[in-house]
Parts: sequence; C-alpha cells; structure tokens
Amino acid sequence: MITVWREGSGPAMRQESKAWYSARTFYRWLTWENRPFEERVVLFRARSLDEAIELAERESAEYAREGDFEVLDMVQAYRISDGDEEMGAGTEVFSKLHALDLLANAFLDRYDSGPTHTQVSE
Repeated sequence: MITVWREGSGPAMRQESKAWYSARTFYRWLTWENRPFEERVVLFRARSLDEAIELAERESAEYAREGDFEVLDMVQAYRISDGDEEMGAGTEVFSKLHALDLLANAFLDRYDSGPTHTQVSE
C-alpha cells in the first residue's frame, strides 16, 4: 500500500496500480526427441517488476510440471504499459538490447538455433 497525503485531510490509502509486464522464460523438454529448448513470453499484471518476475516464476513452474519440462534458471521481464493502457495489434510485448560487436549476419547466425519445432493449428 502507498500512503497518499492530501492537503487538509490527512493520509488516504490507495492501492498502487498494476501495469502490464511480459516475462520471457526458458525450458528444456525432457521427453521429446533431442530434448529441445523452449522460450515463452507470457503477460502478467503486476505492481512492480519484482512482482512480475515472481508471478512468472510461479506460472513457469506450473507449466513445467504439466508438460514434464525442466525450468531453466532465467526470467527476463519487460514493462509494457503503465496502468490500464489498451494493448492490441502492434503492441511491443518484449524487447532486449544486445551489445555485441558483430556484423548483422553473424548476429542472426548466433541467434538462429537451428531447426524449430512448430505446431500448426487448424
């Protein structure tokens, strides 16, 4: 809780507003051929970056239990919006800067992880 002082009326309590955060989490599949790695980006409403990471860690553990995955020890969180801003097509949900001294093609080769496993929904 945050205490807000209003002139002449004493303290008033208000709840700190929640913002939208995305969290990128990482897994290793234990039962699928070649044990591929997976990364996911999931949205959360939280009051702080720390709370968003806590929520992501809990959700990540549940996801791993349901799918027989190993949770890798890294969460990357990103604040998307302040408060109740609308999100829709084109909203940036994650961004990460890479400070690497590489040519563009070398950077892309470094982050191309080889064959991907995709699922096409009908």
